[in-house]
Amino acid sequence: MGNKTMMLRLIDVALIILLGFIAISRLKTEYIDLPAAGNAEPKTDRTATATLYIYKSYYDYEVEGRKRRARSTDELERVLRGSKSSLLQSRTKLIVSIEPHKSSIMQNLVDVLDICQRNQIEKNFDYDRIN
Repeated sequence: MGNKTMMLRLIDVALIILLGFIAISRLKTEYIDLPAAGNAEPKTDRTATATLYIYKSYYDYEVEGRKRRARSTDELERVLRGSKSSLLQSRTKLIVSIEPHKSSIMQNLVDVLDICQRNQIEKNFDYDRIN
């Protein structure tokens, strides 16, 4: 009789712990990107990695061997949008590797992240170069 009650208590403890994990987990539907009707993009076959170097007063952008320099965030946004649309025509997805220089300021990095998020461009940091 003692074994059965001990087993039931262990099962109760396990269920309480499981329910606790479920309650504190942050699984919400807002974190899941659901497809939207007006947001359809063509299927891509390949990916192209562009490198964006952030300096104090300008940005250097390099994709598929072509280099561009942007002096403002507006100009950079036009360049990124143009690259994304031209690559999507050739069924290639754009991924931007962001490499801030030591002379760059944090606001420039935040601006680049905002541009990428606003235009739904995937981004990546080269942590080895940052540190």
